[in-house]
Amino acid sequence: VDKIQTAVASKEANYRDFAVLYRNNAQSSSIERAFAKSGVPYRMLGGTRFNDRKEIRDIVAYLHLIENHDDRERMLRIINEPKRKIGDKTLEAVNAIALEEGLTMFEVIERADAYLALKSSAPRLMEFAGLINYLTALAEDVSLETLVKETLDRSGYRQMLIDGGEPEQDRLDNIEEFVSGVIEYERAMAEENPDEKPTLICFLEENALVADVDKYDESADAVVLMTIHSAKGLEFPIVFLPGMEAGI
Repeated sequence: VDKIQTAVASKEANYRDFAVLYRNNAQSSSIERAFAKSGVPYRMLGGTRFNDRKEIRDIVAYLHLIENHDDRERMLRIINEPKRKIGDKTLEAVNAIALEEGLTMFEVIERADAYLALKSSAPRLMEFAGLINYLTALAEDVSLETLVKETLDRSGYRQMLIDGGEPEQDRLDNIEEFVSGVIEYERAMAEENPDEKPTLICFLEENALVADVDKYDESADAVVLMTIHSAKGLEFPIVFLPGMEAGI
């Protein structure tokens, strides 16, 4: 970021003169976050932006629901991720009861065994509510890193990807990269405010800021991010090759 901004400020180069090439897509996360926070315009070729990947949207939805049980949209996104055999008709019934009784859908799910219309699916609904309530209570006492890892494990999301084998390896790498981003966030916050514990709501707000910056114009003057594989045959005046250490 420093090198790019210095070169652009001194008119030595434009943003589009720079490319960042990495070996796998999971590596883009920390680079995207740094660019977004620093106001460096960028676009990705041959890959989906980190925050737009399904598994990242799923885990972020879990975290939003842990923070706010009334978040209907995100609850509907992950109530069957992984599969919990809670069908559309059951969710329609939950919604109808919520509207009739002036409750949120989550409040109905918490006490599903009180409603005849939900009798057959009540155990599964209440198990899901129990999971979210457990993680909400946990969030008060543990680090963000621990909360995210517990969410991935107790929800069964990580195991779902492991069970998917080789085809799901990229998605598994991405959620591990997400955890690395959380650890980095906590470290940065500890340096800035040593007396304050980083909170889930602050992390989600920053994540939303990065996601907002993700809206971009492909024709604009912007740094290009892509894998080395995608860059075959292309040329750029200035190229960065991050993540060359052993093990990556």
